Amino acid sequence: MNTFTIGGVHPEPNKLTADKKKETLGLPKQAVFPLSQHIGAPAVPCVQKGDTVRVGTTIAEPGGFMSASIHSSVSGKVAKIDTVVDASGLRKPAIFIDVEGDEWEPSIDRTDTLLLQNNLSREEIIEKIKNSGVVGMGGACFPTHVKLSPPKDCMIDTLIINAVECEPYLTA
Repeated sequence: MNTFTIGGVHPEPNKLTADKKKETLGLPKQAVFPLSQHIGAPAVPCVQKGDTVRVGTTIAEPGGFMSASIHSSVSGKVAKIDTVVDASGLRKPAIFIDVEGDEWEPSIDRTDTLLLQNNLSREEIIEKIKNSGVVGMGGACFPTHVKLSPPKDCMIDTLIINAVECEPYLTA
């Protein structure tokens, strides 16, 4: 095992699928979107049975300050809003979408060049993050807009982005 000169541990890589060939999977027949995908209040559906959605369509809005928007990652029709059993064995509200193709919201920039907006106010940036449903990748999926909304007497002067892989078995 390797260690850094100033401390820390560098575990051996355990990429069990690193030598596997990449595969493109087909679209599922139905996608299920739990409304509790983050710590805090469940998101509130803003679609109804029969609505047509595209990739990127907002399907649920924050249900409180400690909540986040949820967007569809598939295109198709909302089949129902019902409950689904989550990983803890509890029934939770969810949106079920019957998948039909791969249409994207036209407002999503899918080009190789992104339009950079650097003239936004702090409030506008936080609102965009909130509306985009950005959450942390830890177990709680803590809504990022909450992290960026400290008490008024505190100022954020540094943003640290931890892009280090946390799990040595991940191969994505």
